[in-house]
Amino acid sequence: MSKVYFENKNQFRGLLLIVVSALLFGSYGVWSKFIGDDFGVFFQGYSRALLVALALFPILYFTGQIVPIQKKDWGWLSVFSIFSAFVAAPVFYAFTHMDIGTASLLFFVTMLLTMYAVGFLFLGEKITVTKVAAFVLACAGLYVTFSFSLVAFSLLAASMAVLNGIGSGGEVSSSKKLTNTYSPLYISWIGHIVIVLTNAPVSLLLGEVQRIPSFDMVWIWQAVFALASLLGTYFIFAGLKHVESSVGGLLGLLEVVFAIAFGILLFHEVLSPQIIVGSILILSAAALPHVVDLLKPRLSS
Repeated sequence: MSKVYFENKNQFRGLLLIVVSALLFGSYGVWSKFIGDDFGVFFQGYSRALLVALALFPILYFTGQIVPIQKKDWGWLSVFSIFSAFVAAPVFYAFTHMDIGTASLLFFVTMLLTMYAVGFLFLGEKITVTKVAAFVLACAGLYVTFSFSLVAFSLLAASMAVLNGIGSGGEVSSSKKLTNTYSPLYISWIGHIVIVLTNAPVSLLLGEVQRIPSFDMVWIWQAVFALASLLGTYFIFAGLKHVESSVGGLLGLLEVVFAIAFGILLFHEVLSPQIIVGSILILSAAALPHVVDLLKPRLSS
């Protein structure tokens, strides 16, 4: 009995951590809205990444997770780095120029489609009926949501949400080639360093105001944003240790639900019929593979 209780307790802890991580990731739009135009698009990206990188460094250093990247992994590290360069600035622009819910849906579905594409083309993942069905559902959800976004918001804002989804999807997929050898937290740290190195020069070239950290409200929101990113990453890694990946994937979908809820509750955003339909299609596409994985043992027994 004690063993069963211990396993259930660990599983509950894992589930709780994943839900909290989804809540934190879903809050990104909120902090972006609060920061608004006070920070330049690229300045907010690299300054936040720098805060996260500085916070992670002592943890990685004293736990011995910072190790040289082997020569055989340089190629995939380069791919990972290219995608990482596009995960901070575009989504901030999208969140500050369109509804949080719509931006989150566009980001999420393009991330999903990019992960499928990279997996099929470069990681040798098998094309199954389930994945094809999920791919079709995701494309349908993207069409419904994007077509509505072009009417309600600017093409640039919607495109930035899509660009961030491509960057995030490519980053997550390519990281699979690295996290088998290196600590996931270490790879995440490298990603944040890449954001600093790529976004800072662009911020300077564009003449964005380089604001010194202070106790102004905007810097407090930026610090909260960085903390949400840091804790969200840690909680998802810690949570997945205690639950099946399929369960974790299903719970991860709450990120979109939380983002939409934040938009409605805090910024009085209104869901159109098109967005509701797009949400259902996108969440169904993302949930389908995980639901099939959960049902396999029952169907085979």
